[in-house]
Amino acid sequence: MNNRIIDISTIKTFLPIMFGYLGIGAAFGIMARTAGLNLTVIMMISAFVYAGSVQFALITMLTAGTPILTILISVFLINSRIILMSLTTANLLKDETLLKKITVGSLLTDETFAISLNQTFIGNKPITAEWLNKINVSAYVTWLIATLIGGIAGGLLENAEKLGLNFSITAMFIGLLWLQVVSDKNHRRIYQVSIIVATLLCFYFGLIFIPKNILILVVPIVISYLGAQFEK
Repeated sequence: MNNRIIDISTIKTFLPIMFGYLGIGAAFGIMARTAGLNLTVIMMISAFVYAGSVQFALITMLTAGTPILTILISVFLINSRIILMSLTTANLLKDETLLKKITVGSLLTDETFAISLNQTFIGNKPITAEWLNKINVSAYVTWLIATLIGGIAGGLLENAEKLGLNFSITAMFIGLLWLQVVSDKNHRRIYQVSIIVATLLCFYFGLIFIPKNILILVVPIVISYLGAQFEK
């Protein structure tokens, strides 16, 4: 009976990610196919890269004939934020073995990381490696299915950019941010808005001095420090 309750709870928690991934994964598949990539390459990118924002950037780099070394460095820098997320998640899984932590970190995404934080700090429920693995694997499978659907559909479209599908990943992040703000009862709304505004300003002015691939790693560190200071 307890297992059933856990499974139902996990499904309810995962639903927002599932619907978001279906839209974004399909959008990637469509755009990659209309850019000239075949279905096999598209599926390999989703299976081995598995990073929404990186995959959209990868389409542009591949079609532009960008050198492979540049692509590898860009992919690493854009996705390097996962290192910080994995370190934070590892601290939430203090009672788990190192192997289980590595397993969780290997499929961790921005969305599953956000859910783990919400579960811990907003829902006041401790997470386990088993629970987070269910979320991670479900998200991964959903992403692959969505990519396949998009890749097949992309063969029927001539110009996917006219549909505005490249904005889908931004829309999902806005939705996740909104859900986190309205669900957080531990912080005042002025504090939440201040952190959001500070993040936007850091990105806006940071782009003047720092390459965006590095900035995406620097800003979370700066904002985390500022957030801790404001909270005192």
